[in-house]
Amino acid sequence: MISIRFLDQFKLYEDQSGMMSYAERVIRKAVNILERSCCNRLNLSAFEGGKKLRDDSIVVSMTTFPARISYVHLAIKSLLNQTVKPWKIILWLAKEQFQDVEIPEQLRALCAYGLEIRFCEEDLLAHKKYYYAMQDFPEQIIVTYDDDIIYPEDSLEKLLAMHRQYPDTIICNRGREIKMENGFVAAYKDWKVSGRVPVGIPSYRVMASTGAGTLYPPHCMPEETFDIEKIRALALTADDLWMKVMSIQGGVPVVKSQTRGKGLCISKKKQDVTLAHQNVDQNLNDQVIKNLLAHYPQALRALQEDGGRI
Repeated sequence: MISIRFLDQFKLYEDQSGMMSYAERVIRKAVNILERSCCNRLNLSAFEGGKKLRDDSIVVSMTTFPARISYVHLAIKSLLNQTVKPWKIILWLAKEQFQDVEIPEQLRALCAYGLEIRFCEEDLLAHKKYYYAMQDFPEQIIVTYDDDIIYPEDSLEKLLAMHRQYPDTIICNRGREIKMENGFVAAYKDWKVSGRVPVGIPSYRVMASTGAGTLYPPHCMPEETFDIEKIRALALTADDLWMKVMSIQGGVPVVKSQTRGKGLCISKKKQDVTLAHQNVDQNLNDQVIKNLLAHYPQALRALQEDGGRI
């Protein structure tokens, strides 16, 4: 049977996506269709204990909302299918959003294999994927993922490999390099994309793409990270920017785990409008980072002084 790992070899690298020929686009679409099908047909017995190496120091944390609850199980199945199995996977749901929403059986079935579904009082949008887990499991490594991607089987393994080299830094599979112009942060659209960001170099200027797989060592984030009022006032719709500035505040750089990542498979045929797309298309990220750096000028100074690392 065709596997997710087998299909991974046919994917283009992320930095090739803007120069694909028609044939390559057809191949990419076909691979995505096959990968969704493979993930959907994964036998639950593959997730049983003892068949994969489990690392009890790792908690995978993610969140979703009602519009995606019918297919979030695909992302979770791909995370249960990792070469290294986490201690647990927690899916955070805002209690208010799910009062009248039934949890699908195909999602509930995964609770027998390492998934926990937890309801939280505050709907902090994408911030939910780190906010509660880091406070409930302060001694664990927290790894965040998105709810609409089918992940390669070695996604977690790559993060852990780089974590062993840099145990006190944040590790990401995909990220951007924050571009500086005349001592100030350039427009978000001009930041270097993931494939052009050097691998294995700790830097304040690397911003993790928190949904593609980001590893946070225990106690790496300052207490201010969990200030709900500041999150709501400064960066409610931009969790990656908030975590970037907070990690600088805590003196923790970011390291990218792989030189060029393969394109990730979206778990739905037609992706819905996301906060990430809105933030980029409407230049909302530029306003958020401007507000954050005005509130935390020491973070801007750290970015200005970090140019020699990458």
